[in-house]
Amino acid sequence: MELAVTTLAAKKAGKVELDDAVFGIDEIRGDILQRMVRYQLAKRQAGTHKTKSRSEVSVTTKKYIRQKGSGGARHGSKNAPIFVGGAVAHGPRVRSHAHDLPKKVRALALKHALSSKAKAGSLIVLEDANFDEGKTKALRATFEGLGISNALIIGGVELNEGFARAARNIPNVDVLPTAGLNVYDVLRRNTLVLTKDAVDAIHARFNGEAAVAGAKPGEAGFVDDVVLIDGVGSKSAKALAAEGYGELTKLAEISDKDADALFEKVGVASRAKNEDWVGQAKAIVAGEAPRAKVDQRLLVKMRAAKAANGEG
Repeated sequence: MELAVTTLAAKKAGKVELDDAVFGIDEIRGDILQRMVRYQLAKRQAGTHKTKSRSEVSVTTKKYIRQKGSGGARHGSKNAPIFVGGAVAHGPRVRSHAHDLPKKVRALALKHALSSKAKAGSLIVLEDANFDEGKTKALRATFEGLGISNALIIGGVELNEGFARAARNIPNVDVLPTAGLNVYDVLRRNTLVLTKDAVDAIHARFNGEAAVAGAKPGEAGFVDDVVLIDGVGSKSAKALAAEGYGELTKLAEISDKDADALFEKVGVASRAKNEDWVGQAKAIVAGEAPRAKVDQRLLVKMRAAKAANGEG
């Protein structure tokens, strides 16, 4: 299906092709949407509500009334639930309210949520969400021109700082990056607004494509840092850099014998072997995107920082 693309100034900016398998489902399954919303709300419950049991109530354990002859019931301790200051019988306990939901059902629920907005005509595609002015009053006027009053706006991998700051104080408007797209927030707002980058990311997500393209050494998008390896955090990256292997290109060329000695010295031998750090380094140097999504997002940030510093 095709949908018109508009700018923040409410001007036409061409059209975008939407995947019918994601945005064009005819029969919207309300039961699947209900299961997903219930899953999300249950997962975010704190579960910290709790009452004290008899073993946790601090009262005297002395038998305060004789066993027989009082004319009343027989009691051994005042921490029983029937007494003031005593415990609570069968009260709530600290626990997780989360329950399982198959991954395929979660993915299908998001498709149905997106399709429901497209079917209702409540889907808007923006060319971009850049608003460097950062003023709430100006952005509110822009939204009025687009007919947006109650909406969820999904930006790209990274949100424009000015746009996010300006939209922060506008009621009934939520702004999230692509990674934050979820069924509950889509359904709780009247309108869904996607940028072209968000549409591309959604298509890549459901088509199994990498949302972040890789780059080879010498190309502008290549970042030569071992922190992009899945399993290598900032601490491990610093330790490897201290041994002269802070770059992907150097780690990709290391021999098996030297790699074993290096990882043993750094104290990550078993982890590096299980997660194949050297193999990941070789794959990234060959032009593949980082394996983990968190590292793909990190790569985008590092590329942006590199470009801002004029490093290409």
